[in-house]
Amino acid sequence: MFLMHYAKLQRKIDDALHDFMEEQTSSVQENSFLKYYYEQINDFLFSGGKRIRPVLMAICYQSIKSDPVGNEILTASLSLELLHNASLIHDDIMDNAETRRGKKAFHRVLHDYAANKDKDSNYGVSMGILGGDFVYNLAYKAINSKDFPPDITLRAAVEFNEGFLHIVQGVVVETDLMRRSDVTEEEYFSMITGKTAALFEKAARIGAIFANGTESQVDGLGKYALNAGIAFQIVDDIIGTFGNPKKTGKPTDSDIKEGKKTLLLIKAIEKGNQDQLKTISNVVGNRQATEQEIDKVREIFKETGSLEYANNKAEELLRNCISYLDKLDPMIEEKYKKYLIEIAKMGINRDK
Repeated sequence: MFLMHYAKLQRKIDDALHDFMEEQTSSVQENSFLKYYYEQINDFLFSGGKRIRPVLMAICYQSIKSDPVGNEILTASLSLELLHNASLIHDDIMDNAETRRGKKAFHRVLHDYAANKDKDSNYGVSMGILGGDFVYNLAYKAINSKDFPPDITLRAAVEFNEGFLHIVQGVVVETDLMRRSDVTEEEYFSMITGKTAALFEKAARIGAIFANGTESQVDGLGKYALNAGIAFQIVDDIIGTFGNPKKTGKPTDSDIKEGKKTLLLIKAIEKGNQDQLKTISNVVGNRQATEQEIDKVREIFKETGSLEYANNKAEELLRNCISYLDKLDPMIEEKYKKYLIEIAKMGINRDK
């Protein structure tokens, strides 16, 4: 039942995104390059992804309204998907990533376009930065819907702006943490709360706000989603090191080579013996590390109990997030409560 509902919402969101992007592309038909550029952005947006943020927003809206999902909430929900994808375009530039979802990263597509036309080597990065900015702009367009009362739209837009700020702050902090070896678990959770979980929280809160929910519902659904988002990122970090590249569409050695501060690494440093810490020091952050060296770090994550700890922490956060659904006033329909529980479970019981 849940999977059918989720798939149905995914299709509706994809249809709404298709129509939304077609409107943007049709506005630049007379400029051949802008048309090409918009088409590349469209290809990136449809290159994969679970649409979990707009689906979450739509279900939180439904849980209060109990109405069929209409075009007004579907268009507004695109704001979260567009904001998320804009951040991915910029993330790939910052990480110097070659691929995203098994395909070329957006800036690499533009780099290759430039190479074929003898343009300068910074072209791809420059166009990638602009591409992320452009998608951010589209996100603002989507959230400022004319289909809801102005006071409700303004309140939702304020939440959206806060979510945008939290993402930027989270990435700024993450970038600074990359240079340090003494990162604490508290700092890690603060960073991923901004980088990832805040957008889950805002998806739930904005959905409840558009449905004219009570303060209890808005706050409770937000806290549910915040905990679900933190658990989601912990699992994302685990998959980033232990996942299957064929399923994830990206290499599983990059987090270690880049020195990314994950809960896996933080706990391994805390629990590791002298030899293990020496290996971590030599391999983590070394872009020239061999696959054998990367495997050794993976083994250390297991031997120190770091992998088990991270999995247990995600399960703990799952229990926490579900508890908030029992405190809503008024309570939401049981069907939608089950859907929200399944979304949270889906975030941690996955392999990509």
